[in-house]
Amino acid sequence: MRRILSLALVLARAGALAGVLAVAGCAHQGAGAALKIEVAEADLDAELYVDGNYVGQVRALSQRSTDPLVLAPGVHRVEVRKPGRFPVQRTIRVDKRPPAEIVVAAELLEDPEP
Repeated sequence: MRRILSLALVLARAGALAGVLAVAGCAHQGAGAALKIEVAEADLDAELYVDGNYVGQVRALSQRSTDPLVLAPGVHRVEVRKPGRFPVQRTIRVDKRPPAEIVVAAELLEDPEP
């Protein structure tokens, strides 16, 4: 029974994330905006969350071989986290019209008391 509940939770989270994130091709149709995260080189291993859902490490999302992360129109909560640093949180609004890219500059300040 626990496995079924765990699987249902994973699928529900995946479905919620799929509703928030669109495939890269949608940006060309004006149905969202590509998300770009800017961090210092030392913080490329920081983790990215969108609307509470884990997306991946900033480094992996910044590589040219990776399709851009495209957010569906609406309001989204973007968070960049790294152990030993204060998290950076931004609320962004994606319109159906351009810009085709939204840039979040995340300065991850060191936490003096980790």
